Amino acid sequence: MVRFMREVWNFAASKSWLQIAAIIAIVAWASACSTQKALSPPPAASSATDTNSTAAKFQHALDLLQNGDAQGADVELHDYLRRVPENTSAMYLIGQIETPLPKLFPQKHFSVKVAKDETLSSLAHTYLGNSLAFYGLARYNGMTVPSRVAEGQSIRIPKTPDAMQALARIAAVAAAPLAPGVAGVPLDGSPSKPEMDHRLANEYYEQGLVAFQRQDLDAAIVAWDKVLAIDPNYKNAQLSRAQAIRLKSNLANLRK
Repeated sequence: MVRFMREVWNFAASKSWLQIAAIIAIVAWASACSTQKALSPPPAASSATDTNSTAAKFQHALDLLQNGDAQGADVELHDYLRRVPENTSAMYLIGQIETPLPKLFPQKHFSVKVAKDETLSSLAHTYLGNSLAFYGLARYNGMTVPSRVAEGQSIRIPKTPDAMQALARIAAVAAAPLAPGVAGVPLDGSPSKPEMDHRLANEYYEQGLVAFQRQDLDAAIVAWDKVLAIDPNYKNAQLSRAQAIRLKSNLANLRK
């Protein structure tokens, strides 16, 4: 800038006052541009708000899907993938929405009754190996709103390899009860307390998984606390609870 001013001064010495005035105006403009450039603020850094809005977008897509707005959920999920590329959960949900039903599940099926407090998400986790398959399961049963499932309702489960393995496990447990009077089983044939505790712990663990998939970390932790209150050595609950607490802590740090 100093060199530029010196050249301007030397040039102005041989010019008229009118020309010099014009040159001064040019110099003032150049100086103002240089100052403005120097004072221009740096680009704003990404904040925790961006992270929060991204997580909220995925949760919003889940809510839309549970309430039957597949088109809106599809738009949200594709936008979410642009922000978080290769997110497997988002891609899985998009597959549940966009894949033609005959390619998504086999036509052959078996039926189960919805138990108390059971949802399509918990059924999908039990029989299809992923609670996010709730929407595909809803489509398979001709349900437009997955969240509207009632106790005692009959739900068709496609005969996938995972579903058949789950069905076999459940059938094996039901077909092989412990003999009355053995290993603490009451003589009247009713389930023993350890057996009932085991079933209850499994139910709480499933509830925690469903809550975690919804990104409701507090509800997931509460469910897994109940599991560990019943069985402190429940390994999967220990690991899942630790993961949820760690994720909750990371999100809290991002909000600071």
